[in-house]
Amino acid sequence: MADIIKNVVIIGASGNLGASIFKALVASNRFTISVLTRPESTHIYAPDIKILQSDYSELSLVDAFHGQDAVVSALGAAGLADEIKVIDACVKAGVKRFIPSEYGSNSKNAKATALIPFFGLKAQINAHLKAQEVNGLTWTGIAAGPMFDWGVNTGLIGFNIHTKEALIFDGGNRRFSTSNLSQLGNAVVAVLSKPTTTVNQYLYIDSFTASQNEILVALESATGKKWAVTKSTTEAAVTEGRALFAKGDFSGLLLLLKANFLGEGYGSDFTKDAKLSNEILGLPSQDLASTVSALAKGEAI
Repeated sequence: MADIIKNVVIIGASGNLGASIFKALVASNRFTISVLTRPESTHIYAPDIKILQSDYSELSLVDAFHGQDAVVSALGAAGLADEIKVIDACVKAGVKRFIPSEYGSNSKNAKATALIPFFGLKAQINAHLKAQEVNGLTWTGIAAGPMFDWGVNTGLIGFNIHTKEALIFDGGNRRFSTSNLSQLGNAVVAVLSKPTTTVNQYLYIDSFTASQNEILVALESATGKKWAVTKSTTEAAVTEGRALFAKGDFSGLLLLLKANFLGEGYGSDFTKDAKLSNEILGLPSQDLASTVSALAKGEAI
């Protein structure tokens, strides 16, 4: 394979994760970036960003990917079903590298795959992607754990910095790996900048690994306020989450995701359950204290 990746297409650049990846790619000034959008998209990008429209038919995808070195997918859970056709189009267009929409928890973990509804689809996508190696398409998967700064702003990881409320599971001492959105962007840039080093691998990264109790102490210190704490168990979260999700309530999926990265046996502590790739990717050092300090001040991370 070629040692240099220059032309990069990102799919889902306006989404929560995609926007951070897109920002990092642009800031790196290493790539010629294009954005794949559907015809009905109204999102506006800078004039120097090439917009490639596709209705996700095979013909339109192959046409969009011609001449591209890499395709980065940041499709959300609802769009994951399109990734296999995107991968097939990459092969037909001669794309060299594909980064699937992994980014979060350890979807290689069997217990996690059994718990999270769309992780089974991720497993199918990863198997299909690996099968394309013989056709010349290389790949890199990135697991980053839950997005910390986004999660603290939305309550995803059990903390809400706006209301100063914390939901602590199973005593709060279990550690899990988590990344800031900027660190995920750094990782994607590093993967594309080091294609030989990162070829056909599933990589694990973090900004830091900490427990809920450690995070609570840091947040209370940074905000100068005592937070309201509610205690629960991941077992209860799984039971309630499954019941809600079965009724079509999306909040059930959020509970299952909490149980996934805060529960026992889901492979969420990458320092123990996997091997961190921060060093080989050359990722900048980030830590809990400086992160929560910035969040408390409303500063960018």
